[in-house]
Amino acid sequence: MAQSDSKRALAVKLAQMQSKADGEVLSAQLTASAVQPLLAGWSQRLDESVPPAKQKDVRDKLDVELKKFTDSTQKAVDAQVGKAAEAALVPIFMEKLSEDELKTIITYLESPVSAKFQALGPDASNAWAKRVIDTTKPAVENGAKTFDAAATRIVNAASSAPSGSGAAPKK
Repeated sequence: MAQSDSKRALAVKLAQMQSKADGEVLSAQLTASAVQPLLAGWSQRLDESVPPAKQKDVRDKLDVELKKFTDSTQKAVDAQVGKAAEAALVPIFMEKLSEDELKTIITYLESPVSAKFQALGPDASNAWAKRVIDTTKPAVENGAKTFDAAATRIVNAASSAPSGSGAAPKK
């Protein structure tokens, strides 16, 4: 029982550390995933139903309401991220990691070398992303040109076709 209690304490500590390290990013991602569908849906609806002359005013008003929704969603998610970390992570850590593994992970995460490694994160990620961008740029640009050409053909065909049922004209 004592080993289980000390293992549980370690699992709780690791969950708290993970929440501190990743909670802000998780909260931002979850908030964005709630906001994005509303934004996309209402943007399309605005384009389809509001005359162009009134769209800027309507967008400004919608932006105010969207900010209210975003802020309230962010607060609700922020309030749960820390609480949910322990409830979700401790059982996983207890099942999948031994007490010695928990100690090793925590020791590493609290070490200066871990802090140094984490500090390298943005530079390493940026260098990695830059390398991927540099090596894929020609393919992406060619793909974008192909898409633009196809989109132009599709839009031009739709705008020059007679409006109506979309059925082929009778001969």
